[in-house]
Amino acid sequence: MSCPIIHINGREVGENRPTYIIAEIGINHNGDAGMARELISAAHEAGADAVKFQKRCLESLYPEDMLNDPGKYEQHFQYMIPLLQKVELSESDYGDLRGEATERGMDFLCTPFDKESADFLEALGVDGYKIASADLNNLDLLAHVALKKQPMIVSTGMSYREEIEMTVGLLKEEGADFALLHCRSAYPVWPREVNLKMITWLKKFQAPVGYSGHDIGITIPLVAASMGASIIEKHITLDKTMDGPDHKISLEPYEFKRMVRDIRIADQAMATEDRFLLRGEVVNREVFGKSLTAASFLSKGTRVDRDMVRVKGPGKGLPPSAMDDLLGRVLNRDIEEGGLFLEKDIAGEGDGASDIGKNFKSRWGLIARFTDFQEMVGFNPRVIEIHLAEKDLEQPFVLEMEYPQELVVHAAEYMDGELMDLCSTDERIRRASVDLVNRTAAMTQRLAPYFKGTPKLIAHPGAMSLNIKLDKAELKENLLKSLDEIDCRGSRLLLENLPPYPWYFGGAWKGNYFMDAEGIASFCEETGIKIVFDISHAALYCNAKQKDLGDFISIVYPHIRHIHMGDAYGLDGEGMQIHEGDIDFKRIMPLFAEYRDSWVPEVWRGHLNQGQGFFTAIKRLSRYDF
Repeated sequence: MSCPIIHINGREVGENRPTYIIAEIGINHNGDAGMARELISAAHEAGADAVKFQKRCLESLYPEDMLNDPGKYEQHFQYMIPLLQKVELSESDYGDLRGEATERGMDFLCTPFDKESADFLEALGVDGYKIASADLNNLDLLAHVALKKQPMIVSTGMSYREEIEMTVGLLKEEGADFALLHCRSAYPVWPREVNLKMITWLKKFQAPVGYSGHDIGITIPLVAASMGASIIEKHITLDKTMDGPDHKISLEPYEFKRMVRDIRIADQAMATEDRFLLRGEVVNREVFGKSLTAASFLSKGTRVDRDMVRVKGPGKGLPPSAMDDLLGRVLNRDIEEGGLFLEKDIAGEGDGASDIGKNFKSRWGLIARFTDFQEMVGFNPRVIEIHLAEKDLEQPFVLEMEYPQELVVHAAEYMDGELMDLCSTDERIRRASVDLVNRTAAMTQRLAPYFKGTPKLIAHPGAMSLNIKLDKAELKENLLKSLDEIDCRGSRLLLENLPPYPWYFGGAWKGNYFMDAEGIASFCEETGIKIVFDISHAALYCNAKQKDLGDFISIVYPHIRHIHMGDAYGLDGEGMQIHEGDIDFKRIMPLFAEYRDSWVPEVWRGHLNQGQGFFTAIKRLSRYDF
């Protein structure tokens, strides 16, 4: 079942999305617009996604006599009515504060306590409405706000379950885009009273569920986020000792910042229910794991029985759990004593690479290094992509026959302990990068006669940094200069879209350019350059920027001339096996239904065991029509 989401100012809010954090300013500005602006600034610096205010038309809420002479009424009216009269901001103040939040990139939310206030907020242009717990059963106001067709975040404090069910029924009937917040309307609410398990109960309504906190400190919101609350609303104040009902249960700016920081960490730790192996786990699985191995030399045609099989390290072959699948199989190859049984030893008839490749309308290929080139072309791909390391350009690579494949050459990414960078602001590095690509182009030109058609040459634009953000305009200018200096006659140069947080030299770097779809498409239209589309890189960028991968593909599709197929996870998990990451291939692959150009599977360590990882990827992709 898909997770319900709502859209607030274009942002997806719901389960499996980053927790949406609202800084509830409420009336903690004490009626001072300057203080309200300070609170917006503090919320922004803390990393909140939105600020929220309250709007009342007191004349429509309370009898005239109560407003004029609250001293005639009970103690709580004597306290609250003068306070509410004092803290109500002017309409022009709301306009200024809405502009302040927008300028800082934050959503502006507000709670209307009456229809007149809701109409004012509609004219103001809020990004969403909050419904206070006190109005959960105010069906007249709920229906009025629902007509505004903006997202509604509804608190459920001081209400019974049947009242919540009735309100949800109304909101669904009105077609409202809404979320529910678990809340306890006491100031403060103690941990023994919070009852966070109501978050689970609220999820039955198939709407995003969050938590609105009136507790002390940051622990309860963190627990709520860890339980799946996709929205956290918490009061913020400049000083807890100020007069007013909400200051004492609010967080001061440094506390709010800590809460946001810890929720973001919790978001990363929660991740999703997908199971995949970290790169370190893959390595450890090989080192410490076991495989099925041959107890003695086994010749082709041997039917495998239990006495022919031993379980030994390393974990690079068939796992011990595949024993039953292996026994009884007839070998299609010789295996030396101690040799590994591989996936292909249990593959059924018709599961070979050549059989899989025949189903594609596009031109599939394999990645090779000089060392395994002959082995990979032996699988009869239509395309062979040679990945170079810098020193490969100095190695003899002699071909003595013509091949039926198309040739793609991928330029090295490293040079003398530095990153190849065609965008570099360091002229020495930029020139060295141009020289590397030119030497790669010369080698490609030398190899071209041995292959079919015009070869393609892939280069990374570069533009990576460790800790600083680089200027995109300057990077683009340098890339254009580099392209003018590259001589790739006899081949077609393709630039590759890049990931946001690549791993180089054993650490995470930051991408600064050639990542977003619009920027790439614009560059291609301006220069006529085409791209190799790395779907894993694009997915990581979309994950980082909360963008849709399908939209990304649609934008760059006209400029794609080669594809790297791989899955992706999170922000930096690139080159994962197909169907083992975040990418919804069932939704994405129809976008390539008309694609007829070249592609290769690019999965981490896919070349091992005679390209076993590559063929697993190809087999999984063969279910799609492209």
